[in-house]
Amino acid sequence: MSPTSQHLTALTAILVSLSAVRAASAQTPQGFDPSLACSAIKSLRLPDVRLTVVADAADSLSRPDSVHTPHCRVSGIIGREIVFTTMLPYRWNQRLLMGGNGGFAGSIETAVFQQTRNGYVTVSTNTGHEASGITARWALDQPERQVNYGSVAVHRTVEVAKALARAFYGTDPRYSYFFGCSNGGRQALIEVQRYPDDFDGVIAGAPAAHLSLMPGVFLKNVREDFPTPAYYTHPVITRENLDLLSSKIIEACDAIDGVRDGILTDPRDCKFKLASIPLCAAGRPAADCLTAAQRSAIARIYAPATDEKGRVVYPGQPFGGESLPGGWSIWIVGNDSAFLRSEHQPSLAMAFMTEGARYLIFGDSTWNYSTYHGSLFPESRHVASLGDATETDLRPFAAHKGKLILYHGWADPALNPLATIDYYQKVLARDPAAREYVRLFLLPGVLHCAGGSGPSEVDWMAAITDWTEHAQPPEQLVASTHDRAGRSVRTRPICPYPKRPTYSGAGNTDNASSFACREP
Repeated sequence: MSPTSQHLTALTAILVSLSAVRAASAQTPQGFDPSLACSAIKSLRLPDVRLTVVADAADSLSRPDSVHTPHCRVSGIIGREIVFTTMLPYRWNQRLLMGGNGGFAGSIETAVFQQTRNGYVTVSTNTGHEASGITARWALDQPERQVNYGSVAVHRTVEVAKALARAFYGTDPRYSYFFGCSNGGRQALIEVQRYPDDFDGVIAGAPAAHLSLMPGVFLKNVREDFPTPAYYTHPVITRENLDLLSSKIIEACDAIDGVRDGILTDPRDCKFKLASIPLCAAGRPAADCLTAAQRSAIARIYAPATDEKGRVVYPGQPFGGESLPGGWSIWIVGNDSAFLRSEHQPSLAMAFMTEGARYLIFGDSTWNYSTYHGSLFPESRHVASLGDATETDLRPFAAHKGKLILYHGWADPALNPLATIDYYQKVLARDPAAREYVRLFLLPGVLHCAGGSGPSEVDWMAAITDWTEHAQPPEQLVASTHDRAGRSVRTRPICPYPKRPTYSGAGNTDNASSFACREP
C-alpha cells in the first residue's frame, strides 16, 4: 500500500460514522434551483482563479472521485498551479469540510468527497504541484511551490471554496471544518496558527508539525539501519529482530496497565532494558538474540535526536508496536512494501529524508546521505518558515471561537507522539485557558494515523461538531476496531490528555464500558 493509499484509508476511518441526524439536516435552500445554480457557476469570475470543470452530478459519476448524490462539481486552478476540486451538494447542511494531504502532497485527496452525501460542501487541493506524495522533486528551484505547500495553498483554496458556496447557495457556510493527519495534521495546525479565521473546527492527527526537523530525525534512524546504500537489501535490523524485540517488551510491560492485551496504554510506564535481550554468540545473527550492531542500532532509534552540540531537538521513539504490519517494518527497517520496492526506496524514512534534504534543504538533486556527515538540523532552519507548525499562541484562534482536536497514536513509527504532547503542553503553558478550545487524545497501540493493535476508528467529526456547534467539549470518546464484516471486535475509551483509559478490574476487556478515563 502506498503512503497516499494509507493516508486515504486513515481519512476514511476518521470520517467513519457521521451521525444520521447531521446527514438528515441537509436541505435545499428556499428558492434554490440546483441545475441553474451549477450552470451559473460557469460564468463566475474570481480573482486569480480559473475554473476548469463545472459539472452536475450526472456528468461526474464516471470519475474516480465521483459522489453518488446530487451535487455540482467545480474544479479549477488558483494562481499559477494550485489545483482544487469542490463538491457542492444540492441538499446542503450549511457546512464546509476540507481534507488535508499526506506526505509531500501533489494530488487531490478524494476521501473527503464522500462526505458530500452527508450534505457537506467538500474541498481538496494538490497544494500547487502534481506528484507522488513520496517525492519532493517538484520543489527544486521552485520557491512559489514550496510556499504553497508549506502554508499558502490550503488557505487560498478554502477562501475560493467559501466564495463558490456563497455564489451557489446565496449564503456563506455557517461552519467550516478541516481534518487531516500526518502532513494533513501539520496543515491543520498551520491553519490554526497562521489563518485562525479560516475554520471553526479543526482536527489535527499525528501532525508533522516540525517539518524542518523531520529529515534530520529520519537521517538518524536511516544511518543506524542502512549505514550505506549497500545495506538496502539487508538492513542491520531484521524482521526477526522486531519480532523478538516486540515480544520481550510486551512480556515485560503489557500488564502494567492491568490488562494483558498486547497494548501499552502509556509507553512511558515501560522500563524495559534492551540489555535484557542476550547478545548473539560470536556475533552470529539468530532469532533469539541481537548482535552488538543490532542492539546499538535499536538503542539509537529509541534515543532522542540531538544537534551538533548534543542538545535534544526531537524525542526518541517510544516502546510499542515494533513488529506490527505497517509499523517499523515500513517506516524504519523497510523492505516490507511492494510500493517501496517499486520506488527503489528501502524505507519511508529513507524516502522522506532523501527527498526533503535534496529538494527542500539543499536544492541539490545529487545529495547523498552516505557521503554527508552532518545532522541536517542546522541546514534545515530556513524550512521552518515555510511550514513548521509550532507556534504555541493560539489565542487568535480562540478569539474566533475555534476548536481544535489533536490526536496521536502511541505506536506511531513515523511521527513521535511525545512531540505532540510537548506541543500541547507548551500551548497550555502559554495560555492556561487553552483547554477550553484545544484537547489532545492519545490512542494506545495505534500506528501512524490509523491501524495497529489498538482501536483507531473514532468519530472525530461528531466530536468536533458537538464541541464547535453545541458547546459540548469532548470529555471521553470511544475508539473501535472492526473485522472485515464490519463487526466491532474491540472498543476502548480514549481520554483527553493527561487522562488515560484505566481498567475497572472487572468486565470484558474488549468493551469500553470496562474502562474509565482517569488521571495517572
